[in-house]
Amino acid sequence: MSLFLVLFLLGVAWVLVVSCRALLAGRRSGRGPVVTWQLFQIIGSVAAIGSGTGIVVAGAWAALVLAVVVGVLLMTPAVTAATSGTGSED
Repeated sequence: MSLFLVLFLLGVAWVLVVSCRALLAGRRSGRGPVVTWQLFQIIGSVAAIGSGTGIVVAGAWAALVLAVVVGVLLMTPAVTAATSGTGSED
């Protein structure tokens, strides 16, 4: 079970690295996995805020804010224009 979890999380990390490289290269294929990951982060943060105490809640709030900021920034017109190939970044 531990080996499966390690391999699975390494696979998730690989997908995120490839997605970030695609975003940096201006390809839209990276947006979907990154937005999906941000949604998972939001769900996990809300769960941790509801059930945790002390430092766990503080970390969960930080992760929640970061996930929302990244998710919103990925949907701004400048980012969608830069990754859609239209060339219009106004």
